[in-house]
Amino acid sequence: GVLAALPATQANIADGTFRNGKALTFETSVRGMVAFLEAGEGTFAEDFDARRLFDNRGLAAAGVFSSRGDYLFVALRGHRAIERLDVLNASQSGTILNTGYAPDGVALSDDDRFLFVNASLSRLLQVYDVTSFDALPVPIAEVSLVEAEPLDPEILRGKQLFNDSFDPRLARDGYIACAHCHLEGDSDHRVWDFTDRGEGLRRTPPLFGRMDNLPLHWSGNFDEVQDFENDIRGPFGGSGLMATPDFREREDTLGVPKAGQSEELDALAAYVNSLTEHLSSPFRDSAGDLTEAATRGRAVFLSAGCPTCHEGSELTDSGFVSPGVPRLHDVGTLGPGSGSRLGEPLTGLDTPTLHGLWHQASFLHDGSATLEEVIGARNASDTHGNTSTLSETERADLVSYLLSLDGRVD
Repeated sequence: GVLAALPATQANIADGTFRNGKALTFETSVRGMVAFLEAGEGTFAEDFDARRLFDNRGLAAAGVFSSRGDYLFVALRGHRAIERLDVLNASQSGTILNTGYAPDGVALSDDDRFLFVNASLSRLLQVYDVTSFDALPVPIAEVSLVEAEPLDPEILRGKQLFNDSFDPRLARDGYIACAHCHLEGDSDHRVWDFTDRGEGLRRTPPLFGRMDNLPLHWSGNFDEVQDFENDIRGPFGGSGLMATPDFREREDTLGVPKAGQSEELDALAAYVNSLTEHLSSPFRDSAGDLTEAATRGRAVFLSAGCPTCHEGSELTDSGFVSPGVPRLHDVGTLGPGSGSRLGEPLTGLDTPTLHGLWHQASFLHDGSATLEEVIGARNASDTHGNTSTLSETERADLVSYLLSLDGRVD
């Protein structure tokens, strides 16, 4: 029988114009789901036949079973909704809509009468009587969770928008929010096929500490965070945060700026721009300093010419060579799936920062290499730094250094 339920998101990284000719849409990219786990051989194993997908929902964030295990209440974080599943019949049997922002925790009273919902970005604990779903439940009580709001009002509003898929201006049918791939500004560690968008295979990077280095994206196709209005109106299927006439005048992502045209779009940008801190690397010593291997690796990094592009404290030369023309490099990593840039030939890539590499599951713009392969087999011609003649020890030291990079200047 079922031992556990795991709310999550099902990400469609099988489809895409390059991968199989099926372009991703707002309703085929991500979908909220619950996986049901059973006891396997010394571990848990998912019963794939029991997996439950939610239409018009993007990210299932939390769940709680009733005391008898016959119902499962699931919080849909982006859609601001709670779904009650009848576990025995594998069917939906009740819905709560329009909770506070980002419901990401749920609990039931011992008698199963009261459902407690943590609407984290409304800073509220909401209480619902779920004895009956004959009528749409509404909160019977709300408790504030903070005495003083820790975020600037504009940044809080931006974070609410970043996490929301219920607002039709942001997404169609509640599927996609920025946070569904960048939860808390992080990465989903997926490689998406954006060929139909005029791009190609693109690995999701974390957003931490990246907004000071414009342009944005692997191909340098945005020059401000407000350009995500194009994604909101395009792949997300939303109606947009800007007035349509203003958007039409500024649709070119490297043209007239969108900043200042919508308070809420600017708030969204303010939140993203506030993500300035990198996650601390666990590959440093207990004092937070470089290990001996990483210190040797730093010398290898310098001698291999890596700072030619990965320069300065930000470890990137990302920028513009002239207005609207980003600095791009072809370092021999482009392949058949690399696609285009704004629908035009892709001549190179924006230099990503190296801070935070330790937290990433794959490397290069298309996620096609390990870190060892980036400086090894994938760089035999030394177009991506002079690494072909490095010894095994030097390569290992260089990897140690790269894994230690987390925003600190050593």
